[in-house]
Amino acid sequence: MSRFGDRIIGVGGFINIAQNARCVVFSGTLTAGDLDIGWEDGQTVVRKEGRHQKFVGRLEQVCYNASMGRERGQVALFVTERAVFRVGPQGLELVEIAPGLDAERDVIARMGFRPAVSPDLKTMDARIFTPALMGLSADVHAKPRGFRSKRVAQWHAAHRKAAQ
Repeated sequence: MSRFGDRIIGVGGFINIAQNARCVVFSGTLTAGDLDIGWEDGQTVVRKEGRHQKFVGRLEQVCYNASMGRERGQVALFVTERAVFRVGPQGLELVEIAPGLDAERDVIARMGFRPAVSPDLKTMDARIFTPALMGLSADVHAKPRGFRSKRVAQWHAAHRKAAQ
């Protein structure tokens, strides 16, 4: 968004960054205006729904075209406090939902259109919704190391072999 009602604020360097990124992640709440949401005993609880939908059927202005990004191989994700969407072949697709919520009642009914729902719909990692440390270090170190280029991967492989 570069416009709020009659106020134009501009997109700044967003377009330059978004056009060249491999993955674009947008984040915010699903609704706005007096939203009251919390997390109790590992479950998401919507105490008061926001008055305004953010995922609407018709846009006033487009600053980022997700389907064009997809055509270029770019991944676009929309992450809210209760759901994660990705841009798929049919448009926006619900791929994850917060623990304790019902996709139909708490997400889709709060949107101005019906997104596709992944047949592999997952629950978001419950660790996100607790005040405790998530323990991400162990997760990161458990994954195989990836390299952005073949040349760097070959260099690391050669040095690993030489060290043995």
